[in-house]
Amino acid sequence: MLGFLKKLLQHRHLPAALAIGAILVMLPALKTGLVMDDLPQRAVELKPSQLPPRMHETGNPLDSGSFSTVLCDLFGFNRDPRCLALAKYYGMLPWWTPDNFRACLWRPVTAFTHWLDYRLFPDSPTLMHAHNIAWFAAIVFLITIVYRKLMGAGWAAGLAALLFLLDGNTYFPVMFVANRGFMLSLFFGLLCLYEHHQWRSAKSRSGCVLSALFLALSLFANESGASTFAFILAYALVLEPGSFRRGALTVLPSILVIIGWRTIYEALGFGVRTGGLYIDPAYEPLSFAKQLVQRAMSLLGGQLTNLSPDLLLAVNPSLQSKVIAFYCVSVVAALIVFFPLLRRNRIAAFWFAAMVLAAIPAATVVPLAKNLGFVAVGAFGLIACFIAGLITRQSRLPEFLPYRILAWVACVLLILAHVPGAIAGRVVAVKRCSPFFNRVTRLIDLGDSPNMENENVIVVNAPCSLALAYVPSYKAYHHQPLPKTMRTLVPGCTSFDVERTNDKTLVIQSKAPDIFSCDDVGRVHFAYIFRTFNLLLGEPKCKKGDRYDLGGLTVDVMESDASDLPSRVAFRFDTSLDSPDFHWLRFDWRTFSYQPFKVPAVGQSVTLSGPPRA
Repeated sequence: MLGFLKKLLQHRHLPAALAIGAILVMLPALKTGLVMDDLPQRAVELKPSQLPPRMHETGNPLDSGSFSTVLCDLFGFNRDPRCLALAKYYGMLPWWTPDNFRACLWRPVTAFTHWLDYRLFPDSPTLMHAHNIAWFAAIVFLITIVYRKLMGAGWAAGLAALLFLLDGNTYFPVMFVANRGFMLSLFFGLLCLYEHHQWRSAKSRSGCVLSALFLALSLFANESGASTFAFILAYALVLEPGSFRRGALTVLPSILVIIGWRTIYEALGFGVRTGGLYIDPAYEPLSFAKQLVQRAMSLLGGQLTNLSPDLLLAVNPSLQSKVIAFYCVSVVAALIVFFPLLRRNRIAAFWFAAMVLAAIPAATVVPLAKNLGFVAVGAFGLIACFIAGLITRQSRLPEFLPYRILAWVACVLLILAHVPGAIAGRVVAVKRCSPFFNRVTRLIDLGDSPNMENENVIVVNAPCSLALAYVPSYKAYHHQPLPKTMRTLVPGCTSFDVERTNDKTLVIQSKAPDIFSCDDVGRVHFAYIFRTFNLLLGEPKCKKGDRYDLGGLTVDVMESDASDLPSRVAFRFDTSLDSPDFHWLRFDWRTFSYQPFKVPAVGQSVTLSGPPRA
């Protein structure tokens, strides 16, 4: 049986066979439709005449649909300060959004592929998903060739490629049309590694030029393309013969490309300044340094164990340190088992270095499985070298009995995690898509009242305030009129007392230490994820007396906690709270939907409950 599997894994048609397998395992994604980030991107792709009349009031570009706008403004919030101001005034961004907020990303290579989608098949999400799947198949085909190029044509290279194909962490990234950029950056990153190897091993001058070109394409496809440099640096550290100086010179072209990309990126006004889930190392080096080890270990541990690092977002904060400790222990244990192999096998050492170095750029974002692609390339190369070395004994691993027992236990666990475990993960991922997107839709769907376009929608307690940024594009997609404005008063992950102090004022008091708190609702809960995303825009440092003027609404911080997060806030409107211009909503956790909110009488108060315990 083992001999038959080896023959299959080293068959000359394996790259094509695995590429076909990549298409087959992703077929369920064809029926996903457009979700989440796909919707605001669609609004940028369409011309103003194809969108609701009020769409430009939300901050959507006035010249949406033009080639230049798609190339520059498809990802994140528009970099034009006027559009950002409109988004905040309309209510797509909550009142606590800091003035220095910026989240505009420049991915022209990826944007061009989306532009083609909307010119060739604008009304077919199925074909857009097929486009994504085609890139994934190309990645699997290419990664098989790269593994064989570096590891030889033996069955270990085929095993590494098969493990990458089966990896359950790739399902959600490929399934999202909006996430195509990560796949493009990985595709060009692999081409960069291939050409760099050609340059260094075959002394191909064209390989040097092509390697730099593909690195640039990887960066301009997605910021994660910075992880491509992990391949180049690992090659210089491990595989490059000769002196350290010679190895350093081989990374110089890549460094120049990255500096050039970053210079252009910043000069054009792109970048992220949120202080929340994203950390720009060049802008906040100390914050990044503080988070690096914890985030990197979570990414590495999640990849090696096949236990998604997304779990950290959903578990009770009191358990997060235990989950991180589990990841750390897993990484350290793997290092102990792999260490003899790393000393004797330079290819395995290269994959290890590539895996670890790729985790550094990936740590600029909170640990998410969708960002593990570059890490996975190194991880599966390393795992395949380890399994092959243990089975064939070609890597001269120690014969010391305790080590052999430990190594075989690790081998069995890795195979279980990344073959049947990965297959099960993919099956579960497909099955949980529908319930997940159903919940996401409920967070976006504010209803469609007959007079919606003339009303100011006010959501008293939005569990995930960032989800409301999708409301205009969601309504545009479903041909529904947009509200006049939207307002989020407080997040909804805890209970609040809502008191009406006069005809135009509501005072909201959190029953927890601050309005951003999340109740203890069990070990795992959606509310913990929402709490994290409510602070995506940065933690507002508020003191008593701070005021925010939103035009028609003034927000006054009456009390704050020890962390300078608001706990008691007054909302003063310009008109009576009973005005027919207002459409009041509250989030009901029992039905997981927005329900009408009856504003209390002057001097009266009501309590809005937080999420129920799981």
